[in-house]
Amino acid sequence: MCSRADVEAVAEQQRIELQGLLEGTGHVIEGWYISDPDQARVAVDLLALNGCEQISRMMNADFHDIINERRLRWPQVMRWEDACYILWTRPAVLTREEKKQVAAERKEQVKAWPKAGSGQRFTLRSELMAGRHDAFVARVQDSMSNLGISTTLLRADESITLARETLYRETAGSGWKPTLVGDPVMPRLPDDEKQSKKTENLLWPSLRDQIFNADAENQGGQLVTVGDYTYAPVDMLLGPEDPRPFSELLNTLGRKRLPWRSSMILEGGGKAAFAIKETGATMLGMFPGNKDITRAFQAIKRMRETENHNSVRMRMTASTWAPVGEDKLLRRRAADLSQGLESWGGCKTTRVPGDPLEAAMGSVPVLSLGSTATPALAPLGDAMGMMPWMRSASPFPQGSILFRKPDGGIWPFDPTGGGVREHIADIIVAPPGSGKTVLGNTILLGLLLSSAAMGNNGVKLPLLAKLDIGHASLGFIEMVRNALGPDRAHEAIFVEMQMAPGFEVNIFDLQVGLEYPLPLEEVAIDNFVSLLATPLDGQPFEGMDQLVGDVIAEAYRQCTGVAGGNPKHYREGIEPLVDEAIHRLGLQLPHHAAAEGDLESADPTWWRDVVTALIAAGEHRLAGIAQRHAVPVLQDLIAAARAPEIFNRYSKIVLPTHETLIDAFERYIMAAIKKYPTLSEPTQLDLGDARIIVLDLARVAPQGSESANRQTALMYMLGRYLIGRNFFLHPEYADLPIMPENVREYHRSRFTEKKETIKRLDFEEWHRPKEAPQVDKQAIRDVREGRKHNVQLSFISQRSGDFSADLVGQSTARWILKCGDEREANEMIENFKLTPASAYVVRNRLPGPGRNGAPFFVVMNAAEGKYEQLLVNVLGPIELWAFSSTPNDTALRSRLFARMPSSRALRCLAIVFPGGSAEKELARRKALAMKSSFLQDEQAQQGVMDALVDEILSGQGIAGGLYERLEAMDEQQRAAA
Repeated sequence: MCSRADVEAVAEQQRIELQGLLEGTGHVIEGWYISDPDQARVAVDLLALNGCEQISRMMNADFHDIINERRLRWPQVMRWEDACYILWTRPAVLTREEKKQVAAERKEQVKAWPKAGSGQRFTLRSELMAGRHDAFVARVQDSMSNLGISTTLLRADESITLARETLYRETAGSGWKPTLVGDPVMPRLPDDEKQSKKTENLLWPSLRDQIFNADAENQGGQLVTVGDYTYAPVDMLLGPEDPRPFSELLNTLGRKRLPWRSSMILEGGGKAAFAIKETGATMLGMFPGNKDITRAFQAIKRMRETENHNSVRMRMTASTWAPVGEDKLLRRRAADLSQGLESWGGCKTTRVPGDPLEAAMGSVPVLSLGSTATPALAPLGDAMGMMPWMRSASPFPQGSILFRKPDGGIWPFDPTGGGVREHIADIIVAPPGSGKTVLGNTILLGLLLSSAAMGNNGVKLPLLAKLDIGHASLGFIEMVRNALGPDRAHEAIFVEMQMAPGFEVNIFDLQVGLEYPLPLEEVAIDNFVSLLATPLDGQPFEGMDQLVGDVIAEAYRQCTGVAGGNPKHYREGIEPLVDEAIHRLGLQLPHHAAAEGDLESADPTWWRDVVTALIAAGEHRLAGIAQRHAVPVLQDLIAAARAPEIFNRYSKIVLPTHETLIDAFERYIMAAIKKYPTLSEPTQLDLGDARIIVLDLARVAPQGSESANRQTALMYMLGRYLIGRNFFLHPEYADLPIMPENVREYHRSRFTEKKETIKRLDFEEWHRPKEAPQVDKQAIRDVREGRKHNVQLSFISQRSGDFSADLVGQSTARWILKCGDEREANEMIENFKLTPASAYVVRNRLPGPGRNGAPFFVVMNAAEGKYEQLLVNVLGPIELWAFSSTPNDTALRSRLFARMPSSRALRCLAIVFPGGSAEKELARRKALAMKSSFLQDEQAQQGVMDALVDEILSGQGIAGGLYERLEAMDEQQRAAA
């Protein structure tokens, strides 16, 4: 974000960098801009929705409702815009001798080539002029890049396409490209025999023949018709009294959804013009009307003498347009454009330029350097501040998500990173009800419909996972399941975690075939067990971290067949699927001598033997199920802690509680086994082949007491391990010494596929586990490893203080949707190190979700720079209902999901409540129920919520006509198919 003072400072730096180029008349800088709300539909398709549709088709998923809803909603509130600098170099930059060289060069080229006739005259090109122009372009581009202004150099074909689409607005987005020198060209064969023999028929056709395809006709002295549109030019007659940034003009005209374009030309020659006009003003200074002019020249002269401030000739012309025959609309638009320009610092404009065609062509880029506007003598610094570089830019040329700028412009967002965000670690912060869950789900859906689905093994769902509290993301999962269809619905699951049979998760699980954890898995296990063995005050015992690491390593060692080990014995009947596979495949399992003193297990088979046999048979999934019984569980840590080597090392450490470190460790582990029985058994919770997982921790993550907070922190770490363990895999891990040969190539292929797949892991309600340093430590480790493993992370909470300083420092984007109060605003500004301009936005321009979307402020590292933007997340009613986390709305949604297919329920809610919420209607009915005496007993007993559900199901009351509209929507969808 930039304040006006920031804009003036940048403009001053541009003046210093570029004023030497504009001393003479050889170089010209033209600032060109266009805004067209009528082309928003085309832009929305090209920038986002065409790609989303293609990905949806390739995945065999039906997101028709969502994409069509966006296609209807976004163009209503967005407008297409573009801006560029057009740099001109004239022969005046050459010396007399150089001009002779250019003439000789061209003469030689003409001799070397056949006559081009009416074709492109490429022989007029001069290497000397090209060199001067390239140097000019490079200097301007470097100057802007050094000042943090994002630039892209357009190719010649792109520039000509831009000119043609500007001239003929009906061709915008058509995909037309010019045929230029060097392009393949089909020879022409005119009917006239004499004409057909000309060599120009073999060469590239002239640009004028390619660009111009319709006549232009002046309509009086103010309007001109070109193609399908009539244009009304507006020229700047007098420059502004108070030069203001171009962004202020954008805000004024953007709110009016006015199609318009402008061209501002800055060229040298101001010094000579200054001398002539100063002399004239001095001679006429005796007249009172010229006093202001005289003072103006004196001010410019002082700037020139004291600050070396150059002056330039400045001309600005603008145009608006409307379809042919809409003259009344066009004149209203021309009046709005004129008023907008005149409010921009006090300019004076005219709508009678003399020749409307010439004036309208003055705002068409590339074709000519001309303007009917009256030249102004402007200080270069003021003029640079008025140029259209001060426009919120996106680092992404396109993306599956489009945000709206406050002035209505389109801001593409590519959730994959688009090659400019190689490391993605997001922090999303806002009080409850501010749209942060909706924003998080918007990004998840954007990833799903982006190039993240495309990999070397075909198009698949990306790997997306979220730890959440409550049912806020259930609608998102149901939306995805419906789009995938019944045969693939298992690829997206919503799991309500419980402390109950069937939800057992063992933190010590391994990649199939391994006997020891991978490095990052070992870190996560250490953090989890350390948290179990830490007092509730959060202060770990001296030496406990080292003991935990040694005990875990010993527990894994004891489950192997090494000397002194005690591998776990296979028993039939524990895993029926494994038993059936053993008999079906005819596997011969080895038997081992019973351990000393083990009279019950004579001649045992180990679970590890079963794993090895199933791997050899190619049954890796069943081997993974068997391996759950071959690895340690929580109880095994007690035996490992009593191993002689560990006991001798740590038993002499006595704690302030007057117990040894090992006794304290055992006490904490025993307490955990008793309190969390689902953590001390082999894993039974099977997520199958799911690629999109939401884990709801509401039932297992209480809050309030220190004990409850500890349990919540444990559940966050366990949930992260359960859904994200396979995110942090890398092909190089296949070469680690702990990798057995029989699974090395299997895991190399698997790890490669996982690493190449974009993955995202979201943590909702991050304030819940913030008191546990082990959780923060794990999060920071994940963020640091994320780039290497192609993992995106997101942490979502209510206050900026919920995130540690290390986590904020490692993050690459901070998304702020609202600040709760003045204290939180100050804390947020301090924690996120916001600039004064950004701090003003956070304090004053984030009111929360409204009818036109949910505004947010983002500070994002991208493309080796920092982007600070105020944007708006605009969604249609189906998405809003699917993503909503408001308690009453989620309750209503859940009731309907239980009574009809979820896709149908979302459609019904979108039709009955197009604003995306039923909060106001529910509040109205509750208030009425409390004070109405005529309310029927049956309805009162049923309750307001159930009554509303019944109305929607029956299509009566507030839902009157619902099913007729649903049938019409279904008919439209069938017709489109």
